[in-house]
Amino acid sequence: MSREKIKVPGNVYEELVALEREIHFTLDTQDTVRRAEDRGYMAAANWIRQNENAYKVGFSWGFEPEAAESHSMIRDVPEREEPAQRRTVSHPPPIQASRPQPQPSRSPIRKSSSSSGSGNGIIAGIKNWINKYF
Repeated sequence: MSREKIKVPGNVYEELVALEREIHFTLDTQDTVRRAEDRGYMAAANWIRQNENAYKVGFSWGFEPEAAESHSMIRDVPEREEPAQRRTVSHPPPIQASRPQPQPSRSPIRKSSSSSGSGNGIIAGIKNWINKYF
């Protein structure tokens, strides 16, 4: 009689391996079923409940997934796909602020203290500005 591992469905195998890492298997199937259910391994719990003798043999000899290829816990990462083209309105790129914008030169409004008829206040400032630039 050869010692072959017990074949179980793929999802049950994954849950049994995870359960084995979390708890130590025991031959007390009711205790193992309760612990599997407590941890959310419902497929493993149902399989153990339905296949008590196979579980006891697999406890000693080991389990393997039913699939012909070796089933690894680490799944291959799929290759990255090209992003789908968006069908939206494209916006122009934002203006880069690499060059400082020229600031208009400002000259302070000077109040003239002379009484040459130019007057004081806002009107005098406007007149001075007009005379200076025009």
